[in-house]
Amino acid sequence: MSPSNLSTKRPSAGRARLFRSTVFLTTIFSLCISRSLLADEETGSTEAKYSWSLRLAGEGECLTSGDSRMNPSNILERPDTRTEAFAIGNMLYKGLGGVFETEIRFGHEYTAGSSSAGFSDSMTKFDINQLYYQKKTDGIALLVGRKKIRWGVAYSYSPTDLVSQIRTPEDPEDRLGIIKGADVLQLSLSNDISQFDIAYLPRLNWGFDDTFFENSRLAVRWYRFMEPYDVSLVGTVDEDGRWAAGFNTSATYGKALELHAEYLYTSSKSRQYPDASIDPSSFTIPFFETCSGGYHEILIGGQYTFKNNLNLTLEYLFTSAGYSADQFREYSAHVEYLNSQYSISPDPALAGLYESASHFLLPLRKNYLFSRLYHPDVVSSIALEIYSYISLCDGSGFFVFQPKYEKAKNYEVYLQLKKFWGKKDSEFGLVPEDFSAIAGVSLFLGS
Repeated sequence: MSPSNLSTKRPSAGRARLFRSTVFLTTIFSLCISRSLLADEETGSTEAKYSWSLRLAGEGECLTSGDSRMNPSNILERPDTRTEAFAIGNMLYKGLGGVFETEIRFGHEYTAGSSSAGFSDSMTKFDINQLYYQKKTDGIALLVGRKKIRWGVAYSYSPTDLVSQIRTPEDPEDRLGIIKGADVLQLSLSNDISQFDIAYLPRLNWGFDDTFFENSRLAVRWYRFMEPYDVSLVGTVDEDGRWAAGFNTSATYGKALELHAEYLYTSSKSRQYPDASIDPSSFTIPFFETCSGGYHEILIGGQYTFKNNLNLTLEYLFTSAGYSADQFREYSAHVEYLNSQYSISPDPALAGLYESASHFLLPLRKNYLFSRLYHPDVVSSIALEIYSYISLCDGSGFFVFQPKYEKAKNYEVYLQLKKFWGKKDSEFGLVPEDFSAIAGVSLFLGS
């Protein structure tokens, strides 16, 4: 799920020059502000403060494949076991009149599975999720570096998180800490009730195997608090002229009830749709085409905390970019045909199934409901989280049951059970997995 989808069409020369000129002026202005901020630093406050934390974690997962037409005989080679060990380190350093903060993740993952021939794979990764400097003084703030920036207000997914999308219905809390922040230069102006942010967002190629600056965006947000409401207007535009704009709002009533809503319009989509001119019962490749035009995303939700600390969250999501009923029937019929032909003509069927799987991006359809129940201490030292994500178009979905033992603050042990359901021709019925069980442990160290 993404707030904006960008294709590879190049901008006109005039439009690109205008965009780069705007970015240049914004950068110069921000640098001038930063010089002023550093000049305001008092000489008597040079003593630096330092803190750190470290999470050492490991988990194992067992998966069972579903009776999915997308993946007969596990031709997509989905693993049925996974083990992972990782460390996430955070450091905060106060100096030079501001704050330096970083989040670094190092992990090793091993996966294995069975198909016509057994397979396994292992991967070691080192990622810098955050690394930034931020300076605040007299209602002005400057941020430079990579940071997870939250503009949205929803719990499961926020269309208006235009800087860095850090929420997904599949894993709202980012259990494994794999989501990275955005590379950003941001200037913020604020007072007691409002704030204005302008951010320059280059898409950088840190692999250095091609152009380093691949694309750039400008994003803006205006926020205002009007008790009990707050509202934000957000927008972004890239150098190819693609843009998105919308708003979010939330309101709190007492200590128990919170309501929120988000809306975003994105000027163009790059999702692939079944070509209506092609017979689904065929080996035609490509079977999919790109449809032009913009799309809307709407999220409405809220949460309520009962007197016994039980928290209930409900959210409805609509995306007009999702498949219509006719488009999904064509998609499902095509997958069913390829599945039936796999034993007869394996090579073309396999190619078609790989193509279909590559375009299976959740959410695939238009209407969804997310629900969550959470209690921090359902029994002694055990927190319990239960959530589900349902396609309202066909009733398919998944369900997660996740207890967590937290006897002491420096460690936790958790279990996660995840079950998919749906008929063979439903959205989540096409998901290759049927059930997964995860057991994990985390150790927390720090100052």
